[in-house]
Amino acid sequence: MRLANKIALVTGAGSGIGRAIALRFAEEGAKVVVNDINDAGGHETVRRIKEAAGEGMFVHADVSRSDEVARMVEAAADAYGSPQILANVAICGSTAVGENQWTPNIEVGMHGTWLCMQAVLPKMKEMHEGSIVNISSVNGLMGFGNTHVYSGVKAGIIGLSRSLAGEVGKYGIRVNCICPGTIVTEIWQPVIERDPNIVNRLKALYPLGRLGRPEDIAHAALFLASSEASFATGAVFVIDGGVTATHLSFPAFREES
Repeated sequence: MRLANKIALVTGAGSGIGRAIALRFAEEGAKVVVNDINDAGGHETVRRIKEAAGEGMFVHADVSRSDEVARMVEAAADAYGSPQILANVAICGSTAVGENQWTPNIEVGMHGTWLCMQAVLPKMKEMHEGSIVNISSVNGLMGFGNTHVYSGVKAGIIGLSRSLAGEVGKYGIRVNCICPGTIVTEIWQPVIERDPNIVNRLKALYPLGRLGRPEDIAHAALFLASSEASFATGAVFVIDGGVTATHLSFPAFREES
């Protein structure tokens, strides 16, 4: 098992990508601290971990609040020991993203990522080991629609990850980030119900001809968390089905020219 005897903290793990990462880490032997503000979702993730013979616990915490983050890390340490792995996945609600609401996007996405990293780093430095995996987005690499504040936050996470990697590498700590493309999670269900053809329209933008699954990102997170990625830090892993590699309308444009 690639994460045997490791303690992993996964924020935003009550659903979607966070849940998939928590489940994947547990499958590979980690004791997983599941974080979310959605208690029902968090407990469901833990139930699935235990159902698969893994070990996990749920801690309710708002990652944008330093006091709650401190209590979360303390609870993890009391139950299992200090985390050697942190996956920052938590984001604000989809309404705040779609409406370009500044405060929730910044406080949860950027400030929350920073607070969680700062909370685990002291012990990681003492242990001289650690892997931090931050979830950014292809929105941090190029423009998609009008979610400008969200895109700015995701670009900021890339910069934050790369800058911090340069500081903490001497302690044996690695900091990397993943930029997912469109990943179909639970938050897509009401969108699909309103517009059943949206998935087909989006798939047409992707060279691989499909949208992503949470497990696609969980596999990448597992690699970065494990010793297999021992020489990877400050890296940006783009897991996006090729959407940022090319513009699929260009072949038709050339043919028409």
